[in-house]
Parts: sequence; C-alpha cells; structure tokens
Amino acid sequence: MARINTKKSAIFIKSGATLPVGADGFLEVTEELSVNPTVKVEEFKRVNGLLGSNDSYADTCDTTVSLSLTHNMRTSNKAGDALDTVPEYGEILKLGGFTETVGVDSVVYKNSQTPAKGSVCVYIDGNKHSSTNGAVADVKMDFTVGMPAKITATLSAFLDNEGVATTATNPTVTLSTEDLMVVGCTDIISTDGTAIKADKVGIEVNPQVDKFYGMGIKEYAISDYNIKITADFYPENANYNDAITKINAGTVEALLIKLNTGTAGALVDGKSVLVTATLGKVTSFTDSNDKSNLKRSVTWMLQGNSAGECISIAHGNHS
Repeated sequence: MARINTKKSAIFIKSGATLPVGADGFLEVTEELSVNPTVKVEEFKRVNGLLGSNDSYADTCDTTVSLSLTHNMRTSNKAGDALDTVPEYGEILKLGGFTETVGVDSVVYKNSQTPAKGSVCVYIDGNKHSSTNGAVADVKMDFTVGMPAKITATLSAFLDNEGVATTATNPTVTLSTEDLMVVGCTDIISTDGTAIKADKVGIEVNPQVDKFYGMGIKEYAISDYNIKITADFYPENANYNDAITKINAGTVEALLIKLNTGTAGALVDGKSVLVTATLGKVTSFTDSNDKSNLKRSVTWMLQGNSAGECISIAHGNHS
C-alpha cells in the first residue's frame, strides 16, 4: 500500500478517453487512498556454468495500477439547486458500467450494454500519477441507517508514462457543500409494493473486469456484470417458507428503494434518490438472532429488461 499524505493528495476521475483537466472530475474521498502500481517483471535463468545465474526483465509498457477509494454520497454536485445537477460520484458509476442520462429536471443512471472506460489523475505531494487507457471500476454502494450512504470502488487501469510520476502542482479543488445522503429511519425499501423494515441495503455491480494487452492495445474493460441487491431487515414473523418458496419457484419481483426521504418517508425533489429494479430474483438468504428478534438478510440477483437494463438510480424530479 502506498503511503499518502492526505493533506496534499487529490483524485480526479473522468469517463471517456480524455484526462481530467484542472478541477474537472474531482472526487472527495473519505478514507486514505490506496494506490498500488505494478510493473510486470519476469525472471529467467542464465545458463553459463555458474550457480545463481538468475536475471530478470521488465515489460515497461505493462505497468498497471489498482486504486481503492471510498466516497460519502451526495445527491447533487457543488451546491447546485438545479434538479438536473449531476452527483459528484456520477463519474464512478460511469466507470462501473452505468450510463448517465441528464434530462430537463433529472439525472438517471442505468447499467449499460456498452460500459464506458475512463481516466484517473492522482496528485500526491505535488506528483501527478495519470492512469489512462481504459480505467474501469468495481462499484459497491452501502446504505446503512443512521450513516451517510457510501460508494466504494476499486479502479483498474494502465499507468501513464510507463509508471514514471510527472511533477505537477496540485490543482485547486472545490469541496462540495451539499448535505450528505444520510440514510434515515423513514427511507423505504419495498418488494412488489410491500414495505419491509430494513436497516441496511447494499448494491453490488460485480463486474467482470478483463485486461487486454498486446501490440497497440493496453486497456481494461468490463465484459459482463452480475448486479445484486442485499437487504437486512426484520420480518413480521419467522416465516422461513417465504424466502425458500421464492427461491424454489424462481419468483421475480420488483424492488423499490427510496433514499434520503423526508420525515414522512416521501421522496423530496432534488434531495432523494430512487432506486428501482423491476426484475429481482431471490438467490440466497440467511437468518440470525438480533436482540431476540429474527434478522433476515436477503440477496436479489437483478435481471435485465428487453433493453438489458437491470437497475435505475434516479436523482432530481420524482413527481
């Protein structure tokens, strides 16, 4: 793990082939970055009649980087009041395989059939590390009651300049003034219209990340994903047959998650986030004891509609 001075570091993420410019694509992280450059080195033996005649060579073009980050989610970006203001974490979602559709008064993310690649710039103590040529992300979202919603990602990319850092000045950044997306007791998750008493919801994209390296090509790409939603909740009673029946029957149900709602559990334009999945199939569940109450954790595997869309994450106007 690289040692990073968090007071003098910054990360910029942008989908597409161009590098982030200036403060474009700045993402505020909540935990120390972990940047791990790796150079491909191969060892071989020299046959010369002497013991210990080992040597090695490095493929200077095959220098990759794995970067992990955590971000507290906000519903929009840089205190923008417009309902079509994109959230700061939007670039992470796009590198994780989502499309971004900006409407007149909304911003919606859906899993894409043509996942985008992007670029990443990391500044550490004045040194610029540029990751280009197909950066992609493994994205997870965590919504725990009483806590800010978090998005975590592991980015994979080829390191620019063959791993040599370029001295540069840390760009000036603008910290977001938007309120955190705090998951509250009024936030709602429902399955086929029936609300359940959940205290934690997780979304995992589970991308299949592939590395392509050869003459004229060096990039990572997402070739598939298996999107899942997991909810921890308290059933009304110890009805074990409910989950078992759904698994055995292959029941497909719609999931609706309302986040950052008002005090009455209603969606608030510009503040709330609406997550929908029309085709969710229960694939596993576990039951446990929580303060003498039954606690159930259920995982749904999301299936795509006719357009291949499994999940929608909507911001802005919910009316």
